[in-house]
Amino acid sequence: MQQHLKKALLACMILLFSVSVSSQYRKKRRQFLEGLKIQPKVGINMFYGDLVSKARTNYMFGIAGEKELMPYLNARVDINAGSMKGTQTLPNSGRTYAYFENSFIQFNIGATFRPLDLAYGLFKQRYFNPYVIGELGMIQYNTDEFFGDAGEVPNTLWREVSGISPGVSFGGGLNFYINSHISVTTEFVGTKVFSDKLDGHDVWYSGFGTDAAKKNKTDAGDFFYAATIGVTYLFDDSQWRNSPKYNRKTYLRTRSLYKSKRKKFKRPSRRKTKRYKR
Repeated sequence: MQQHLKKALLACMILLFSVSVSSQYRKKRRQFLEGLKIQPKVGINMFYGDLVSKARTNYMFGIAGEKELMPYLNARVDINAGSMKGTQTLPNSGRTYAYFENSFIQFNIGATFRPLDLAYGLFKQRYFNPYVIGELGMIQYNTDEFFGDAGEVPNTLWREVSGISPGVSFGGGLNFYINSHISVTTEFVGTKVFSDKLDGHDVWYSGFGTDAAKKNKTDAGDFFYAATIGVTYLFDDSQWRNSPKYNRKTYLRTRSLYKSKRKKFKRPSRRKTKRYKR
């Protein structure tokens, strides 16, 4: 009898411990998912550098994740990949001097600031919510530069360049909410790269032949814009989402709009329900 009792007590202790561990895990998992958003996206990039007389637009895709730190401020991680291209033409003849193609991977960390949430409080029924993006990061690139039909050796490979460079990004976005967890998102972000080699073209030669000609450096710094569209999914509401403390500004704003109306609305009177006999 005592042995069975000991076994039963041991089983109960194991069961209670497993339930406690499971509940703690679920609690921590829910806390991690509170205010966590993920955004897959696709779009285009527009390169501005040395070889960009025309044909500067190409594709890109990526994924961004955000975690709400404050009612109006989110931490952000942004990963993008794609391809860039550009063509340089001679100003007099219009013939192609050189062109390039590259593939890149960009990793950024930063924050998003939401002015409407700061001014009016968090409001789940808001259809549009603009925000400002600021990021720092790195970009890894592999570039092939080619001579054009007016180049030294027409339509052949000129340079192969690869590397990693830091950059800073700044832009904005807009959420259009389908419901409280899903929104369609558009973003427009510009990135300044602290390198002049994204197009592979950082030097040029005045004259023919790289040995006898004079070597000249190009203007430093490449720049590109990115325009994307995606879908943002919120895993779980943040701890502030339903708090009256952060929704009071929205409540007061709504109440002031009703008070500003000239027409006064009366509270509907209670009417007795009619009972119908069979």
